[in-house]
Amino acid sequence: MKLSESSPGRRLVLAGGAGAALAWLSRPWLKGTHAQQPPEARITAVKVEQVPVEPDHPSWGQVQPTTIALNPQNLVIPRLKEAGAKEIQVRALYDAERMGLLLEWKDAHKNADLGTVLQYRDAIAVQFPQDLAGPLPSYTMGDAGIPVTIYHWKSDWQFGRLSDVDEAYPNMYADWYQYSGVQAGEMAEASDYLVKGRKEYLTAAAAGNSLADPKVQEKIGPIQKMRAEGFGTIEPDQAQDAQGKGLWKDGGWRIVVSVPRKQPKFTFEDGLTVPLALAVWDGSRNERNGQKAFSQWNSLNVGATREGLGSTLALSLGGVGVAIVAALAIVFGLRLRRSRGERRT
Repeated sequence: MKLSESSPGRRLVLAGGAGAALAWLSRPWLKGTHAQQPPEARITAVKVEQVPVEPDHPSWGQVQPTTIALNPQNLVIPRLKEAGAKEIQVRALYDAERMGLLLEWKDAHKNADLGTVLQYRDAIAVQFPQDLAGPLPSYTMGDAGIPVTIYHWKSDWQFGRLSDVDEAYPNMYADWYQYSGVQAGEMAEASDYLVKGRKEYLTAAAAGNSLADPKVQEKIGPIQKMRAEGFGTIEPDQAQDAQGKGLWKDGGWRIVVSVPRKQPKFTFEDGLTVPLALAVWDGSRNERNGQKAFSQWNSLNVGATREGLGSTLALSLGGVGVAIVAALAIVFGLRLRRSRGERRT
């Protein structure tokens, strides 16, 4: 038995039984053009009195970690054949106001000080749909009109914001940086141009680029909130509301990312399931921009699980959906038996 898809020239062969019915229901034309595979792993958040910001706080021991596999970014150029991070462990806690994640992965090198050229930071990004009521966006930074929210922890924003070339080379000397605002014979820091001298000579920062402005980084903290609607569309969010910090110890990172439970278009309510994806950059392997390790969508369960808001089939099929699947399975099964009986006769 064959059913035609809505797009011409393509057909679906039904195999019969409940598996065939579920496969038919999960086809993209029933869920829009942004269908994704079911979540790979489930993270359960435990409620506590207060989400800690410290990565080594004992409260994180109250919950078992969930291990999530990471893949090298080999979808678009420049691709990676192998990424530094292979997997990441995730723990989740929440309180009355905030949702917190502890993210742990192995990294033999701490890359946080960018005082010289050709160095890249260690970093991690947490991503979830901006609006759970709409279609599930692509895990590759969303789709046009279907944005994602991204919280990006940058190691240098925590550890190396005020590091400059003179920290890397302490014996260097300069006669005078005339537009920096510092006296002759002193080494100018990047921030000097912004607060003492002429900021147009720190061009990127003067133009509003937060990646080049140490004062903005100091104000925001090590985690920057951003939004995206696909490749090349990422931009800072107007609301910078993240908390957290990182700790490199024993050959690995432990990063806390704490976000408000109340987001602009949904709330991390008790029982809600939220799609969650991650990305990790290893600076020692020159990973930057799109060169990274990433996960596909996973599930973050806020306490006891209940059905989500319809982002994916796996999160939105309730009792009615199960009944439909069962009914279709019976119908398809009967039709297959009849067709087989007709062929025998």
